[in-house]
Amino acid sequence: MKHLIAIVEGVEPTVLRREMDAGRLPWFQKTAQEGRWWDMDCGPAPYEPTNLASAFSGQGPGEHGCFSYWAIRDGGNKPRVLENADVKAKRFWEWQELKDIRFSVVNVQLTHPPQPLNGNLISYPMLATLRASYPNDLLAKLSRNGIRYAHDVTVFYAGQELEEFANEAARAAIYQLDTALALADDCDVMVFNLTLPDRLSHFLWHELERPESEWTQRPHILRAYDFVDQACARLQEKVTGSCIVFTEIGFGGIDGFVSIDKLLQDAGLQILNGDGEVDLERSLAFEAVQGSHGIILTESMLGQGNSARSKGSGAFDIVKEALLSFHFGDGSPVLAAAHHRDEVYSGPWSHLGPDIIVKPADPRRPPLGDPRWAEHVRRNDQSGWHRDRGFVMVNGPASSTFLECETPSLESIAPTIARLLGRDIPGACKAPSLVS
Repeated sequence: MKHLIAIVEGVEPTVLRREMDAGRLPWFQKTAQEGRWWDMDCGPAPYEPTNLASAFSGQGPGEHGCFSYWAIRDGGNKPRVLENADVKAKRFWEWQELKDIRFSVVNVQLTHPPQPLNGNLISYPMLATLRASYPNDLLAKLSRNGIRYAHDVTVFYAGQELEEFANEAARAAIYQLDTALALADDCDVMVFNLTLPDRLSHFLWHELERPESEWTQRPHILRAYDFVDQACARLQEKVTGSCIVFTEIGFGGIDGFVSIDKLLQDAGLQILNGDGEVDLERSLAFEAVQGSHGIILTESMLGQGNSARSKGSGAFDIVKEALLSFHFGDGSPVLAAAHHRDEVYSGPWSHLGPDIIVKPADPRRPPLGDPRWAEHVRRNDQSGWHRDRGFVMVNGPASSTFLECETPSLESIAPTIARLLGRDIPGACKAPSLVS
């Protein structure tokens, strides 16, 4: 392959730098020395599918229409999982400008069900399925050649011993790497998402918060960093051109999630019916699904015109005032900000997002999100959660010129890829390339 785009999902930049400074992670050290590192802004709501859609389309959530893993405004007892067709903006492997380039795309969110492309794709399904690749028989062919694949969905924390969970997740990561290596010779560009650091950081971050003197072994998360370093080194052996490595989310510890719904109930702004569901007719607002950092105004769900889309809406003003008045028992505020979505997102699909975007005052106490789904994914068992800081490293051809940009946005990734491939940047891209 000529080019590698590796997502090292959930690698926290401050931890990564500390490990590099300690002489560990040789591939990261070498790549940072030979190329260029930028810290990256991954806000306002750091979440994997939303941020990867932004990174790979060069457009923000208001243009691609995705704000979580799940549709924000679908009702019912179970949120609807977003699919490939929900991404309203084309990602770079779908661009007309790159139609002659052969891709391998592995384990990237919002690629399921797989759609045809020039190359191979193994999707990121949220439910068990036999149809998770393009071509349809790709996984079967790999299996016949002794290459086994494991989707992330096959390893789910369900209360088992954390050591067992960590070993299961690591085994799946090895299968995914073996598959990526097998596909490397059949593409010009590989896009590979290494999700192990994220998966372990959610449930094992507490290991990193213990004094190092108390460690009896290298923490599982740091072993995941070791794996990612070694995986990127093995993949780069097959690269003849450029390499981009980035994370669309950082990570940090949490002291517990905060149920905004419970606070809205205490304030009399949310009423539950006899089944414990939000009574839309008698409530003003409720939390959107996890990861969106969002609040839905019920008037926008009941079809009451454009009232919820206006910052002058009576409901908006009442709910915003209440949100900013919420405090913890120690007197500290729950939220640092509550913005109307039009202050945060722009584009033809902004209306699919939450009506109000909130920012936690303390990143260790983030919003819980829709309690039904939070319980399903065991959010209250987690000791780590996403942060809005990330990074991007580019090691390009000698002819590449790195541009000065203090904190690029995720939307810079796609145009940078176009430039490294020697192609024009589509006009829909919202940010400049990091290389010329």
